[in-house]
Amino acid sequence: MSESNIVQDFLVESYENLDRLDRDLVGLEKNPKDADALAGVFRTIHTIKGTCGFLGFTKLEKVAHVGEARRPTHPQSRNYDRFARHGGCSPADA
Repeated sequence: MSESNIVQDFLVESYENLDRLDRDLVGLEKNPKDADALAGVFRTIHTIKGTCGFLGFTKLEKVAHVGEARRPTHPQSRNYDRFARHGGCSPADA
């Protein structure tokens, strides 16, 4: 498989992931305590980050890492304590 085919596959997969991310974010807007939607958001971001790292897209990997670190249940996240206190998330957390 050529490098251009790999990049093309990455772009197709990324569009699919962004579409999934959009649906999960809309789901969180409608139901801010939807743990499955929240997990889906961060699973998708994690997938994008991992693929970027594998392909050497370091700038995009860093952007995805910032999004992943915003996860309220991630101990390094500034939203961790608020998330734990309220037992769910608000749209601002997503």
